[in-house]
Amino acid sequence: MGATLDALHRLQRTELELIALRQSIDGKYRAVQICEKKLQKLDAEIASLQLQARHEQAEADRAELDRKSREQEIARLREALNRAKTNKEYSALLTQINTEKADSAKLEEKVLKMYEAVDRLKASLRQLQENRAKEAERLHSLRKSAAEFETSVRPQLEQLQALRAAAAENLPTTALRLFERVAEKHDGEGLARVVQSNPRREEYVCSGCNMGVTLEQISALRGRDDLQICHTCGRILYIEEPAVSAPGKTS
Repeated sequence: MGATLDALHRLQRTELELIALRQSIDGKYRAVQICEKKLQKLDAEIASLQLQARHEQAEADRAELDRKSREQEIARLREALNRAKTNKEYSALLTQINTEKADSAKLEEKVLKMYEAVDRLKASLRQLQENRAKEAERLHSLRKSAAEFETSVRPQLEQLQALRAAAAENLPTTALRLFERVAEKHDGEGLARVVQSNPRREEYVCSGCNMGVTLEQISALRGRDDLQICHTCGRILYIEEPAVSAPGKTS
């Protein structure tokens, strides 16, 4: 393997370690973001339930005032009944009282159900608020854990960044740019090993995409420090002597 490919190997090893470390850091903060979204959803549910509870409480209170007004009307009618001077007046008042009592009984049942519904809403609201408190505590813990982890790996991250810079420093500009472009596309893997797909024949494939590599490219890789590109996936090819057989193949 030529000097350029050897340098690219060092660069890729460092690049993959950097990516893995950054993914670990990002994973911690993704957990924070997921928790934040869950908390936002709980806040929205709580606000909606609070609004509904206030509305239904107001409706129940109005119905209760109506019921009390009917009770007062019944009391007034009873007093009038006691003062009735004729049977016709007495009968009319009694009919009115019985009608008011029937309506009041129905309204009382309705009010009771309305307050029961309000109580259920308040119970649901308390449960949501308890869940929110737990989630808020979990969010605090996740944020702390993410910050502590990032702090703990910062020296390693800086070391890897320095190693990457050193590995890239002596590379030709064209080779570096090519590697960076391909590595960005393939999650840091800018290089791919050439694999001999059949031990009995001169047939080779790119280990990155399992597509064929030409004999001209094999010859160039063995004879010169040239960069050969896989025609399918675009990775920079390298070869180990002797070329390693594909897994599962036996001679």
